Amino acid sequence: MNCTKCGKEIPDGETKICEECQKKILDEIVQAEKEEKAEKTEKEEKFKVVKDKEKTKKSIILPIIITLVILVVICLGGIIYVFTYTGNNEFINSVKTSLNLSTTGNTIGNIRNYGYAAKSGKWIYFLAPNEDSSQVGIFRVKEDGTGKQELFMNTNEEGEDTQKEIVSINAYGNYVYFIGIESKAYSEEDEVDNKIYRMKADGSSDLEVINDNEFNNECYEIYIVNGYIYYIDVEANVARMNLDGSKKSVVTKNGTGYLGITEKYIIYNNPKKDNTEEYETYIMGINGENPRPILEGKRLYSVNIEDDYVYYTNDDKKIYRTKIDSNQEELVYDAEAYNLNVYNGYAYYLNYKDSANEDYTVCIYKVTLDPAYDGKKAEVLKELETYSSFLNVIDEWALYMDSNETNGYINLLKTDGSEDTVQLYLLDYEKYYERIDTTTAEEQPTEGEPAESESTTETTEDTNVVAQDNTNEVSTNTVQNTTNNKEN
Repeated sequence: MNCTKCGKEIPDGETKICEECQKKILDEIVQAEKEEKAEKTEKEEKFKVVKDKEKTKKSIILPIIITLVILVVICLGGIIYVFTYTGNNEFINSVKTSLNLSTTGNTIGNIRNYGYAAKSGKWIYFLAPNEDSSQVGIFRVKEDGTGKQELFMNTNEEGEDTQKEIVSINAYGNYVYFIGIESKAYSEEDEVDNKIYRMKADGSSDLEVINDNEFNNECYEIYIVNGYIYYIDVEANVARMNLDGSKKSVVTKNGTGYLGITEKYIIYNNPKKDNTEEYETYIMGINGENPRPILEGKRLYSVNIEDDYVYYTNDDKKIYRTKIDSNQEELVYDAEAYNLNVYNGYAYYLNYKDSANEDYTVCIYKVTLDPAYDGKKAEVLKELETYSSFLNVIDEWALYMDSNETNGYINLLKTDGSEDTVQLYLLDYEKYYERIDTTTAEEQPTEGEPAESESTTETTEDTNVVAQDNTNEVSTNTVQNTTNNKEN
């Protein structure tokens, strides 16, 4: 019998392969097992390397992710910190500036026009009465004039005979700040109760009193600059405090009754050295350093600051300017300007249309501040039906008040000359007088009841006579504050 593999002759039996071929086959099997084992080991080694790489990658990425999360949290916390921190105000200013956020709560031009409007982020905050014009509150609209919201209404408690006003609103960070003025109605005594408040900018919190009568009764202006609130204290000095009302301090002792503040400067009136009854207008650094007259011996009116120039009106209400520390003035525009408000290279003001020809239509004007325009002429933005007691400028809008025979209203007006307006408030005189008549009727004594005192009856009658004789002035008298805040 022969080997079935190599053909070699072998003894008959069950084995059909010779011993040599059997040995070769066994060696091949052993070799195959070795190769398979080696291949398996190689695969395991490669898998282990991949796992080790992934593990190493994870060990590197995970700390990076954690670090990034921590940085984001720190940044968010820093922003919140900026909006609420009341200690290191220079830090606040630098962070807000780097984030392109406002470092002031309102402008001099707006505050000198009673501070009825301010802007923060994408919201415009403004003052307006409620529907029946009995109280004044704080509202806001989006920067395009839509989405009006009531944030706070300054209402009286039941039986309370208090007149309440709001002036000088500032929108800064996550809060709105303002002065609340309260006085007893029909009181001959000085019972003024003035406070500085703040509230969340979305109206979600109750009012917080941050200064309770610790400032001058004649102070109707507050400025928020670089994380401080500036005001006039009880001794008529320029003072400031932190945003929560803490750490009140005097910036300068000057006995002033006027205040205008930017990020760099404080402007105020100081009595003349040789005449304590007359004033001259001073300027100093934001921390009270280097006080000096703007123009030696001169008092300036409707003062605004833009870039390195002080803009103002003189005794004849003409618009002038002076470069800071130049002690020289130049005429900007030869026309009477009332309620002057300088903003972004333009002067906005109120004046008659043509008083020389007895056209006493009050207009809102706009004129460039660029001295290169020698032949410049002021542009009429709006002819008013009566007049406005204030003129606030907020980016591309001007806020004003007007009235006619049937309505009083507060509008936003585009400053680009398009005369596009958004009505923020409307008072229907007919409904207003219906409410007045109804209230008066309810107060009349019924048959058999004792009549009111003579003084109360006279007051009611006088009020009705005034209301009937001044139909077009209802909205003005209601909205305008009664503090008699004269231009200084």
